Formats: sequence, C-alpha cells, structure tokens
Amino acid sequence: MTTLAPGPRFGRSPRLGGPSRRLWWTLAALLLLLPLLWLLFTNCQRQEDPAPVSGELGGYALEGKRGKECLRLTLMVDSSGSMQDYAGARDAALARLVPWLATNLRDTDQLSVVDFAETATVRLPPTTAKSAGAPAATGVADGGGTLLEPALAQVDAFRRTRCETALLLLSDAQVTDIPTSEPAARALLRKHRISDVKLLVPGQGIEVPDSWLTAFPDAQPRKFDGYDPDATAVAIGRTVAELTGQKLSR
Repeated sequence: MTTLAPGPRFGRSPRLGGPSRRLWWTLAALLLLLPLLWLLFTNCQRQEDPAPVSGELGGYALEGKRGKECLRLTLMVDSSGSMQDYAGARDAALARLVPWLATNLRDTDQLSVVDFAETATVRLPPTTAKSAGAPAATGVADGGGTLLEPALAQVDAFRRTRCETALLLLSDAQVTDIPTSEPAARALLRKHRISDVKLLVPGQGIEVPDSWLTAFPDAQPRKFDGYDPDATAVAIGRTVAELTGQKLSR
C-alpha cells in the first residue's frame, strides 16, 4: 500500500491590516463625502452671488487700480421737509445701488446709511458691501432745523474701523449747525474720524448756502436730477468711483 506524502499546506488568505486597512476606510469615507461637499460648495456659491442690478447703473462698473485702504462709505440721507419730494426716487436709487456696490467694491469695504434731519437714525449699520441689503427709510424727527451733529454722533457710535470713513451727503445742505470756517470744519472731521466728505444735491436749481462752501470748500456740490432714480444712482456711483480713485465706465 502506497502512502502519499502530504502536499503543501496553504495558510489563510492574506488580509489588509494595520495602516493599509485604515487607509482603505479613509478613502471610502472621502468618496462618500464628496457629493455632500460639492452640494455645500455650490450652495455657498449661490448665496454669494450678488443680486442683479436694475436700471442704468447696471451698465456701469468701477475700473482701475485702487490703493490698499478699505472704504467705509456712509450715506447721510437728508430726510428734512425740503427733501421729501425726492424721497421716492432716492430710495429707489439706493435699492439699485446696494447690489451694484456688492459687485464693484471689495470684501473689506463697508456701507452704512444714516437718515438725518433735526435728529438722526441709523438705517443701516456698517455692513460689508458684499452682504448689505437695501435698507428701508427709518423716519426722523423734523421741524427744528436740519442738524449734522446728531448724524455724526450716530457715526461715532459705530464700531471702530481701520477703513477710511467717507461721508456722502444726499442733501440740499440747508444745515443749521455747519462750522463757521474751514479750520473748524477740518477739526470737526478729525474729531469724528472722517477722512472725506462729498455733497450730492438733487436739483440744478437748488442753491447751496455759502456757509457750506466756506466750511467745506473741497466738497463742492454735485447736482443731478433728484426726481430720477437712475440719475440719482449714477451720481452716487460716480462719487464712489472718486472715493476709490477709480473710473466709472460703461
């Protein structure tokens, strides 16, 4: 009787173990997460897309190099009785301006809006221009004269910023507490940490008082058709271009 010699013995099939096994599970988890990460990314992109700009301003853009400084643009909206005829066109222009600023300004730039007359109310606190929404008018007390100081007090209450703060007044400049001289006006701006002032006047026939021109000779009035929302929005856009050192181009 012949006895067959035992053949070779085969061990158990090799398994992934140690670092190799952990790597395999890590790759599998990443593959499962990729669709979720893509959905999150695309959703964020949609949220960051600015709203479309309506009206004539949508055909313009800021062009040219800027300095490194960021801008805090503070719109000071004269809500006194003499400006009420322009309120509808002005607020329509602001609704067009906000998405335009989101497209044309930097992530670090800010927008704020203050309504002023005898008193002042914040319509929009400093908000990054990319995320600001069109604010509604607040309504302010009127009847005792139009005053700058309450509006400047609101600006002082804003959180401190490293950005240059520029005031853009939409007003007829019939203000009763204007400084009496240019040096006094410069001291007022330093006190409130304001780097620049611009004045937009909603009508060619509006006469700006000599007291304004004496105190702020560098803030000569720029006049436009205040009954036209497009003209109002474009006038603000041109002033923003000047503040950033750029050009407003079609």
